[in-house]
Amino acid sequence: MTVFKDSSNIAVGDGTVTISGWVQDIRNMGGIAFLQLRDRYGVIQVTMPKKKIDPELFEKLTTLSRESVVSITGEVKESNQTALGLEVIPSAYELHSEAGVPLPMGVIDKVNVEMDTRLNNRFMDLRKPEIKAIFELKSIMVSLIEEAVRENGFTQVYTPKISAAGAEGGAELFKIKYFDKD
Repeated sequence: MTVFKDSSNIAVGDGTVTISGWVQDIRNMGGIAFLQLRDRYGVIQVTMPKKKIDPELFEKLTTLSRESVVSITGEVKESNQTALGLEVIPSAYELHSEAGVPLPMGVIDKVNVEMDTRLNNRFMDLRKPEIKAIFELKSIMVSLIEEAVRENGFTQVYTPKISAAGAEGGAELFKIKYFDKD
């Protein structure tokens, strides 16, 4: 039975697993190739020994473009060569979305990109670890503040927006009397 895993909960001894993510990098050394698959938690190495996997699978996986979204099914093996201490030997894959080439910017590249390029390609910019960390930190801070005010008996109120200017989108306006002003 195949179990779906991510880089935060995969372990040696899991047997056959399916992992999904973005193709971060591919290194083809001829007889063996390495694919780094990034998900929201980290990076898992997929090791492809040419003699041990289907030649068609080897060809397809080694020609994927960076940032393509795939699911890879394979056997988890112990490895002293990887940061997680394990690798996945693939037996099948499913391509969910192939990334266009060339990419407008890299996710792990150390190249400084102009702000216009970053803003025009925000979906890729938000994948960068340092940018993603900003949003994760903000989320944690907001959660802690909300928890603290709830514990002190506050009630969160969601008010409609009151605007002095006309509303966009054809919404009908109504007057509000506030301190004898319209």
